[in-house]
Amino acid sequence: MSPEAAPEPYNSNVRPPHSDLSRVVAGQPPQDLEAEQSVLGAMLLSAQAIADVVETLDAGDYYRPAHETIHRAICELHDQGQSADPITVAHHLGKRGDLARVGGASYLHTLVESVPTAANAEYYAEIVREKAERRRLIEAGTRLVQAASAPDADLHQLRATLLTQITELTAWPTEPVAEDAAPTGPPNLLYDRRPGLHRPHRPGPTPHPEVFCGWLGETVRELDPTTEADPIAVLANLLSAAGAIIGRRPHLMVGNDRHPSLIWALTIGPTSSGRKGSATSTARRVLAEALPDFFGPDHTPRGLNSGEGLIEYVKDDTGETAAPASIDKRLWVVESEYAVTMSRGRREGSSLPGVLRQAWDGDSLGSMVRDSLKATDPHIAILGHITPEEFRAKMQDSEMAGGTYNRFLPIFCHRNLILPGSRGASAELITNLAASWRTVLADAARVDEVEFSDAAWELYCEEVYPALSDDSAGGVITQFTARAAPYVQRVAMVYALCDHTATISEAHLRAAWQLLNYARASAVHLLGGATGDPKVNKLAEAVRTAGSDGLTADRIRRLFKNTTRPERDRLVAQVLDLPGYTRFQKPTGGRPTTIVKYAG
Repeated sequence: MSPEAAPEPYNSNVRPPHSDLSRVVAGQPPQDLEAEQSVLGAMLLSAQAIADVVETLDAGDYYRPAHETIHRAICELHDQGQSADPITVAHHLGKRGDLARVGGASYLHTLVESVPTAANAEYYAEIVREKAERRRLIEAGTRLVQAASAPDADLHQLRATLLTQITELTAWPTEPVAEDAAPTGPPNLLYDRRPGLHRPHRPGPTPHPEVFCGWLGETVRELDPTTEADPIAVLANLLSAAGAIIGRRPHLMVGNDRHPSLIWALTIGPTSSGRKGSATSTARRVLAEALPDFFGPDHTPRGLNSGEGLIEYVKDDTGETAAPASIDKRLWVVESEYAVTMSRGRREGSSLPGVLRQAWDGDSLGSMVRDSLKATDPHIAILGHITPEEFRAKMQDSEMAGGTYNRFLPIFCHRNLILPGSRGASAELITNLAASWRTVLADAARVDEVEFSDAAWELYCEEVYPALSDDSAGGVITQFTARAAPYVQRVAMVYALCDHTATISEAHLRAAWQLLNYARASAVHLLGGATGDPKVNKLAEAVRTAGSDGLTADRIRRLFKNTTRPERDRLVAQVLDLPGYTRFQKPTGGRPTTIVKYAG
């Protein structure tokens, strides 16, 4: 497929070189028309491709204006919940008078036929975005050369312009922030963009670097260059699995309640770009090398069908044919389709929610249906995978009130590196990490009660507990994070145990605190649009789906074409009151355009 084959009905369909400098530097501005066509072809084939592309690519990143127009049309239909295929997009463009300008309906079919595979849409989008960034660099350099060449240019003004331009370029492509905002916090080496690293745009919250504390953090850092998985998701898997392996003996007292080293997490990310499975396989590969006997069907089962089914794995059985899990009652349950489990738990008469609550507390399990089915002193950790759409659809207030799902830490995850040629961690690295983990877990299993250092306890009482007990967020967010205060102690305990100590230090507590803060930020990111007003929810979801483009006032008007302007203004105002939603002015050739977007 050659880009020259694409129809060119108007000369405006190809941008002229931006300046003489661009011709000198590269003959023509950086571009990849085949990649642009492949991106659009994938979007016309797959709704998932649209979701992947909008996280990476802005409509203005295309070199060919016709492609920008087609991209916007696809996104507009997608925002409205309509199909975006060649026929519907052609109809949409025709109503706006843009169909002939982009090459006609036949060109849309050409785009579909030319795409190698829709599954690679995000990779094509990365190519297009990189070319756009190079064009911006050339344009910036050209403007500076032209300004400095003017004989009457003020030297001080030139220096100020240069500084401003460099600041803008080094900040791109981060999200717009308030003018008075300043960077805060330490460098976040696992997430910051640096030369030599190809990081995709992150559409949600970013964890604080303090969560990667001690041996757990060191393991994540060692594995990070070998996987596209989100470091925070790898960390969540390690915490959950390590807590399960360590067993029931280590514990801490929270009031009169005995808390075991059980960490339950839901890793929540898109099917294609969440890399949830990659995070689990990355953590599992190291721990399975360290303790291969644990990672078999007896201790790592799958399929949470019912409460009775879970008890069956660890039921009391002292007979000669007893299963290993009937004696060693440690389980690490990984559910790759946790939405199915949530649906089962909502069935009338299901015992699953009640059994899960008992299991998280570390209590003995029993069945009201079968009196003989009992499990004394089980030790069960659960980690589930779910998409944001499934999570929002399944999560209902009644489930929250039941207290089942606030026992899970919601962990938003997204692909953190682009490694198309990766073969994973080397055998040598896995062997070295596994040897250390074998010792860590064996030592941790011999600990009894875990306590706080004086400094850590003072930090907990004066800062952590008041912060995690704050319910000002209200609604579903507060219900989902209701167990944050005791949970932070559990997490801190596992950090400490993995550092060969029975004493929680200030560093362990801060790491746990930041993980709980990230869980709360994930809940806000994922559930913050649940307002009770269907129209507000619709607008909030449309703004999220628009990605870095955001929604203009015109697109909002089209989304709510049967409402008055005051009503649309009310909806926008209510969305802007939700966490993570912002409004900013985008410069144009004339009057600036107001954009509403979700910044996470």
